[in-house]
Amino acid sequence: MFNKKEKIVAAATNIIINGCRCNYRGKNMNNITDIAKKIRGRLGMEYYPVGLYYSKERPADSLRFKEKGNGCIMPLVLSAAKGKTVSVDADSTGWNCSAFYFGYSEWIFEGIEYYLSDGLETRECEKFVKDPAEVKKYLESLRFKEPVTDVTVLKPLENFAEGEKPEVVIFFVNADQLSALTYLVYFNSPLSDDRIVTRFASACAAAVTLPLKYRSENKYKAVIGMNDISARLRLPKDLMTLSMPVELFEEICSYIDECFFNTTQWKRILERNIREGAER
Repeated sequence: MFNKKEKIVAAATNIIINGCRCNYRGKNMNNITDIAKKIRGRLGMEYYPVGLYYSKERPADSLRFKEKGNGCIMPLVLSAAKGKTVSVDADSTGWNCSAFYFGYSEWIFEGIEYYLSDGLETRECEKFVKDPAEVKKYLESLRFKEPVTDVTVLKPLENFAEGEKPEVVIFFVNADQLSALTYLVYFNSPLSDDRIVTRFASACAAAVTLPLKYRSENKYKAVIGMNDISARLRLPKDLMTLSMPVELFEEICSYIDECFFNTTQWKRILERNIREGAER
């Protein structure tokens, strides 16, 4: 027999599953906010899926750095997943690396290729890549073709207004949710070996730069992020990111009602996440 806590968890799981199924039956799923609510419910996510888009104006209520060079941008991006609207522009990019990876600067700083390897004598290096020349080629491959002049806005997809559409969608997920998204990405393409990539990249490059780059090349790939050792301590230790062009997001969401989300196995995983969330 179930104890009281197990009954509560089971009831909450049923509400999430059946609520998602019923609330969206018959609705036009082209509405990005409806899609976001549905997949967040099916995944049992603590954090909102975040949409990134560009605007001529900074939203009046947005969180932002007050100036350049004063912090890692990933905690700010996580704020968007907690329900806030975040904005980034040329005058509020945080550290130099964020300015580069968001397209507001053509380079990080002179000698960055040595800092990411082991070629500086004046400070401790990160030792992420063996050869500084390879670092330089890598960073050059990520440079935006044209500098970004508009404001970058990040906010929950569920807060998008009619007519607004993101270019990239960012998920902050635990291992269970990442596994579900991985299977969803491959639901209609099980023979593909590159619909999801994980590679050497800063946290903000994996979340923003790479999915934007793939989208510009008409390559609809998802990118696993938060492998960045230098950023791991800035976010909760169980969080990873999965970012993708909006076209891929819309595709995978079209499979929600016919995939594993409706199985007993996923229901048990969802219950585990609800239970652990209740205990925190």
